[in-house]
Amino acid sequence: MMRWLRLRRMRRAFRALFERDRAIFGSVRFDELDYIETAELHGCTVDEVTKTVARVLIALGRAERGEQP
Repeated sequence: MMRWLRLRRMRRAFRALFERDRAIFGSVRFDELDYIETAELHGCTVDEVTKTVARVLIALGRAERGEQP
């Protein structure tokens, strides 16, 4: 499948996430904060950060493969 199509689907899936999930994921993946710093920044637990990052990665992986959420 064409790379641009996979990226478009992933971008669409990312935008469809809850704003808080996008923010937490962005702190870890883009701002390169560790899970403890991210939890403190967003007022949640490290466990919530872990689960959120996993949930976002699963959603992006499904979107890349063209699977429905």
